[in-house]
Amino acid sequence: MEQISFARAVVRQLAAWGVKVIYGVTGDDILPFTDVLAGEGGIRYIGTANETGAALMASYQAKLTGETGVCVASAAGAVNLAAGLADAYFDGAPVLALTGQVATGKIGTRAKQYFPQQGLMQNFAGYSELITDVQSGSGLLAKAMATALLHRTVGHLAVPKNLWNQQVDPGKLLPRPALLAADPPGDYLRGDLVQAAMVMRQARRPLIVVGCREKRLAPLIRRLARVWGAAVVVAQQAKGVIPGSLPQVVGGAGEAGVPATMAQCDCILLIGSAPYEVPFFPAVPVIQVETDPAKVAVAHYGNALTGNRPKILAHLARRLQGFVPDGSWLTAIARDKEQWQAQVTADAQNNNQPLHPGRLMAALNGKLAKDAVIAVDIGAFSHWFDRNFPGAGQEILQSTRWRSMGAGLPAAIAAQLQEPARQVVALAGDGSLLMSLGELITTVKYQLPVKVIVVNNRLFGLEKDKTQAAGLRECGLEVQAPDFCRLAQACGLTGFRVDDPDLLDGTLNQALSLPAPVLVDVICAYTPLPLVKG
Repeated sequence: MEQISFARAVVRQLAAWGVKVIYGVTGDDILPFTDVLAGEGGIRYIGTANETGAALMASYQAKLTGETGVCVASAAGAVNLAAGLADAYFDGAPVLALTGQVATGKIGTRAKQYFPQQGLMQNFAGYSELITDVQSGSGLLAKAMATALLHRTVGHLAVPKNLWNQQVDPGKLLPRPALLAADPPGDYLRGDLVQAAMVMRQARRPLIVVGCREKRLAPLIRRLARVWGAAVVVAQQAKGVIPGSLPQVVGGAGEAGVPATMAQCDCILLIGSAPYEVPFFPAVPVIQVETDPAKVAVAHYGNALTGNRPKILAHLARRLQGFVPDGSWLTAIARDKEQWQAQVTADAQNNNQPLHPGRLMAALNGKLAKDAVIAVDIGAFSHWFDRNFPGAGQEILQSTRWRSMGAGLPAAIAAQLQEPARQVVALAGDGSLLMSLGELITTVKYQLPVKVIVVNNRLFGLEKDKTQAAGLRECGLEVQAPDFCRLAQACGLTGFRVDDPDLLDGTLNQALSLPAPVLVDVICAYTPLPLVKG
């Protein structure tokens, strides 16, 4: 019977499981694998500037599609890879990481670039193994990928250099099993639905917090908000799932501001998770609706419902039929809505120089396509985005638990590769962009029309806010930012620089219209967030 190399077996099994793209940095202990990728066809290899970027791209591809993202690195590169895998692990994104390792005969020695990778990866992976025999390799690969998909985590395999070219029986390749279907059949419910509905019916000032990115839930959430008479807050990572124009949506909740209705509510229905917003919840009953019991916060165990979210929300809506909303609460929701819109309008008309960051976010609100993908990096600017970008169907990609600075640009690259026809924007601070600066080259290398918008105030603004709130001395908060416009041009992007609010709208229109990678460096003022705690 024909034998094939283990490297070829891995590539074919990945293809059989639907993998279309692999991100990585090539190294000598994975060369046989990349050689097969180059010759086999069917899977596109994206060579990134560094391994952290590769892992972040795999993570955000998984967040966008729900399918497994795949990244690869050498043994030495595994250390960099781990920084990006942490984002996937803590945010529950299914990712497969393949790393090289020294030859089996050198394991445990002082060989160049050897270290026991499982000790590192166990912190950022739900499954991590070293392959020692190619005959069991296909099974281990299937186990790693199944674990990643079923548990929304990271699966990792280390492959010694000398195993790639060893021969295996192609009949041992394992196709993707049906048990990995996205949705379990039936109602699939854990928790007390009757009790949860009773708690909701007792509420007079209800609030819904949307913390998941499932757009299929939008009609059900709208129905619940209407039947229950609830205010709606959309979490940062879920903006666009429910448009900000909906009358019940009263804005975001975070360091840039909290709607009065959140402080006044007497019951919260939390759909998904909202790690940015939960610290601002009042001490009221919270009914968290999640797919996996492991994702429920301990504080919310009492009333939590887990399983098939659409079915759970439909059941709750039926049990609320006949509920009579409190008229004074509906008035409070309308008042909150008016105040939020007035706030956004005021920021949009703020022509101070340097620009107020809210001015930039309000300008983006009217210019980005309704089906755009917006990769929002981490920093003070993300809270101004939350306050001033209501969302109208866009898809937001963001690090919610690990809060990885530097993830915005890699996330946008992965999104543009997956959705070449959609507008993709990376929104980054000057400090966060410095952490993934090399990936500007990746946008040019693969001619990806990503639009990078830099909020440049030469400062780690959120850390400055926290330092001041805690009464601490400032240290290391300044960012020595380069001329991002000229740097982008040197990398092959089209670069713009904006320091005049009167030129902002025209520059954004021009930048967004170009069918090529673009960077817009927006010079912004340091503007303290009003609700930061030390």
